[in-house]
Amino acid sequence: MKELKSYPVEILLGDQVKTYSPEFQIEDQYAFSWKRVLTMAHGKAIVRCLCKATGERRLSIHSRKNSDRFHLARFPDTGPEHQEDCVYFGADPNSSGRGSYKRGVVEELDDGNTKIKLKVGLQQRLTQAPTDADDAPAAGPSPATRASASQSSMSLLGLLHYLWTEAALNTWVPAMAGKRNLGVVHHHLMAVAMKTYAGRAKLAQNLLIGTPSDTGQQAKLNHAKSLAASDERRRLVVLSPLARFRGGMGAASTLPITGFHGIPYMIMSQELWDVTQRRFSKELQAWVAGDPVMAIVQTAAPKVTGGSIQAEVIDLALMWKTKDWIPVESGFEVMVAEKLVAENRRFEKPLRFDSKDAVFPDFVLKDRGAAVPMEVWGMATPEYQARKREKTAHYDNVYGPSNWWSWNGAAGDPLPDLPSLL
Repeated sequence: MKELKSYPVEILLGDQVKTYSPEFQIEDQYAFSWKRVLTMAHGKAIVRCLCKATGERRLSIHSRKNSDRFHLARFPDTGPEHQEDCVYFGADPNSSGRGSYKRGVVEELDDGNTKIKLKVGLQQRLTQAPTDADDAPAAGPSPATRASASQSSMSLLGLLHYLWTEAALNTWVPAMAGKRNLGVVHHHLMAVAMKTYAGRAKLAQNLLIGTPSDTGQQAKLNHAKSLAASDERRRLVVLSPLARFRGGMGAASTLPITGFHGIPYMIMSQELWDVTQRRFSKELQAWVAGDPVMAIVQTAAPKVTGGSIQAEVIDLALMWKTKDWIPVESGFEVMVAEKLVAENRRFEKPLRFDSKDAVFPDFVLKDRGAAVPMEVWGMATPEYQARKREKTAHYDNVYGPSNWWSWNGAAGDPLPDLPSLL
């Protein structure tokens, strides 16, 4: 969720090189002429984005299915070659846990869309012994598994981190202050889902996201998707914050979410809730303490019962976040994130996806020229201290001992000043 802009593009066709302005690419008055340029260049030209980055920044021209319209897309896996505010920018997978997936789990396609391989597929078959692992029954995987490195599929938590990263909700610039709310987050997450395929299905077809109003288009779409999933026996993925905690919620049979408009009543077994309490104890403690927590849920195909729609929860993952929707993993990280926002800093929060072992910082400061890693030491166990030594050596080697920031919150050290703004 950041302001992206179009840059001029350069098209080399034969021995002629022409540059086209952002206005020529996007304004209605030039639409016919721009279409003619793309039609003539399709399959013949070399196209480059002229954003201010230093990579190759190659683009390809694609015709849209069942249409005579054309569009530009970056070459697969070239997102980091573009400037961060460019419409063709994509985060470097190796700067977060996404880099630990095996080839094919997250696959960028030639047309600018992305295909992902989920641990549990979205189509619910009638057979009791399917052979396709992508459509295995819901009882197969352990709920909300925190998977190890080099994963061959994406867990539910990994999917949440993928959507959050692609929507740039893990980034912050001062201009975002006061602008993030459930409706805005819904819009940006759904925009990512519209460009993401899980198997053969577009993720947006099966994704419901919480919405603040019961009368708007978002709620109507949630309801329509729920009915369609019931008719076609498709599993749903639901994304919404947990409702503010009140006593007795842990014993409820339905998952307490806010922004539930158009979303089925989600029935959850005590067994799954017990598993969730073990796997996401930090997140649930934060929820009880009043902090906002995001839930991602996978359900069985919903059923229409007595005029209402119900769906059984088969998997659940949780993500602790700040009031500004920045993901965090500890109370110490909440303090750092809030300090960064209060001091009008520009930063990023890399997410873990399904990796346990990848080394990357808790935050990255992005307003000092070169990126500045920020590490928050939050535990004192022997295993954690060994990990701390490993990460310290890594940062010293890659960035230099004086070029990264850290805070030992677990030792009771006061929160230090942030690196000065350049």
